[in-house]
Amino acid sequence: FIMDNSSLTSNMILKLEGFSLSPTITNLTFILTLIVYVLTVIANAVVLGVLVLDKKLYEPMYLLLWNMSINDLIGICSTMPRILMVLLSTTNEISYKNCIVQAFFVHIYGSVSFTVLAAMAYDRYIAICNPLRYHTIMTKRAIAVLSLLVWAIPVLLVMTLFGLALRVLPCRSIIYDITCSNMGILSLTCANITVNNIYGLFMSAVLNAIALFSVIYSYAKILITCLTNKHAESKSKAVHTCSTHLLVFAIYELSNVILIISYRFNKSSRNFQHVMGMICVIIPTFANPIIYGIKTKNIQTRIIRMFKIKIFPRRNQNVEGVRE
Repeated sequence: FIMDNSSLTSNMILKLEGFSLSPTITNLTFILTLIVYVLTVIANAVVLGVLVLDKKLYEPMYLLLWNMSINDLIGICSTMPRILMVLLSTTNEISYKNCIVQAFFVHIYGSVSFTVLAAMAYDRYIAICNPLRYHTIMTKRAIAVLSLLVWAIPVLLVMTLFGLALRVLPCRSIIYDITCSNMGILSLTCANITVNNIYGLFMSAVLNAIALFSVIYSYAKILITCLTNKHAESKSKAVHTCSTHLLVFAIYELSNVILIISYRFNKSSRNFQHVMGMICVIIPTFANPIIYGIKTKNIQTRIIRMFKIKIFPRRNQNVEGVRE
């Protein structure tokens, strides 16, 4: 049966709905999207490059950041090129195989976003609540295991999701979206997809539960520790360390809420829904490297050194001028 499915869909061409925009607005949207795409790739590549090349950053927190940067690159590179092609093309065609591949990586990105945030919340919990035991708990082996789980759990869940999707044959060829997704692929079939829908809800519930439990539990413990800690400096350091992670978590959750709301309102236009879908990928992937680059002093310093940017305070320049 699987071989029959493969032979029937191997040469199948699908059509993505695309945008309904005037040529002028389409060209402007393409230019803006291209600029954001290039900047996002560069920003994530720079942060990842600094983390990989600078051995001084081979610490637990920064090693976990590798996962986020890699996942952000997967997210932006699996969606934006196809969107740019949709904006340029008049046919918006894609092969069934390529659609499956794109949808697979889109879902990997979304799923890993949950698990990597959960792992980083656990790391902050250990760092603040058990600072003396931090390096004995968060060893290189522990980080390797955490990183493996960050990827293994989503990959297994997503593989099962698409294994179920490939069971059913498509009877239509139009996907009413600008990118491929599991729901878009399932919308092509005339078969019963109750099992797929149940598993999809189960998968979403599991990933959300992992992220929410880890974040809520970790930061509840951190809050208690901060309130009971008498040292103002320790409190300030803890708040600064956690604010970055919480900001990233809030951006990701807010993006998902906006997307869900936009698709639930029947009155919202297709263009609006498509733009919201783009924003939900662009904002987190663009914001993450900027937030960590600005908020994390060590990364910021390494980036400045990498590009050999010399920054001299005006006061020092004025002093040197007076001396001369």
